[in-house]
Amino acid sequence: MQMKHTQLQHATDARRLIQTAQAFYEERDTNKCLESAEFGMEQIARKPISLLPGKDKYLQELHFIVANAFLDQKRVRDSMSESDRERRAFILLGMPISRVPSRDSVLRVRPPAPPRDFKIRIRNLERSLTMSTKRSERCYVLHELARLHVETKQAMKARYYAHKCQNEAKAANLQAWLLNVLFLLARCHLLQNNRPEARAVLLEATGLARSYGFGDIAEFFETCVNVSVEGEIVATTDACLEKRQKDLVDLMQDDDLKSAARYLFRRMSLIPAARRFSIMPGARAEDDDVPVSHARRRQSIIPKTSQPTRIAYKSVHPLGFVDFDR
Repeated sequence: MQMKHTQLQHATDARRLIQTAQAFYEERDTNKCLESAEFGMEQIARKPISLLPGKDKYLQELHFIVANAFLDQKRVRDSMSESDRERRAFILLGMPISRVPSRDSVLRVRPPAPPRDFKIRIRNLERSLTMSTKRSERCYVLHELARLHVETKQAMKARYYAHKCQNEAKAANLQAWLLNVLFLLARCHLLQNNRPEARAVLLEATGLARSYGFGDIAEFFETCVNVSVEGEIVATTDACLEKRQKDLVDLMQDDDLKSAARYLFRRMSLIPAARRFSIMPGARAEDDDVPVSHARRRQSIIPKTSQPTRIAYKSVHPLGFVDFDR
């Protein structure tokens, strides 16, 4: 009788912890939701199976709440402007951006930062990974390990755990964890300044989100695709340069300035590419007909000076010296 009462009490406590995390999730408070879910997992995991029968079911519910909490960060409302969407994409991808006051819960705070004792946290998660058997638990642990390593700027380890989480989520068909870890994998690539790979991962996540029926998440992923290539020079062809020159000329106020700008661009085209700045930010022009060795050679406007005269000294041999080799 006493054992049954104890089991009922532990089940009530576990249900209360789940309800607390669910309440924070419904309020879209990601930080408090993750904190309460983590606390609930620790409390439930400590209970032996004899005192809390079916505790795996409670843990799976908490894993489900955490997965949806991370996924809800990628949901955007129709009323949200494009600038707010891009700002949210910058923040979630870990890219630098100026902070402005906002009513958006995601924009007010950064994504969950690593705890102060993140080394202990990583050690505990690695221990849990060796003992975990359920797919949902392994996805949660691997996702947390990847996220903590991303926040601590350890991109290689983060990619390792993210790929393992991706394989686990695909094998178990856990859609929320798969989308979350793909977004995290894109962050790993951006941390290593590997923008093409990040773009490819985000495009894959966009297709999966549409196939799962998450249209709002797919739209946000499309915004992230555009943001991920921010600052990258896509093309520096002659057509791009001509368009850039035309845009600069159109900015001039009167005809005299426009004619002067056109004359300046014509004069610039006569100068070797290695000796002039490019009007395309981040691009450097090079002449096709100039060899690489000549293009990289330092050129100066100072006239070449004459080399100093070399004096040939005649060798003087002592008396009686005979060179028999000649």
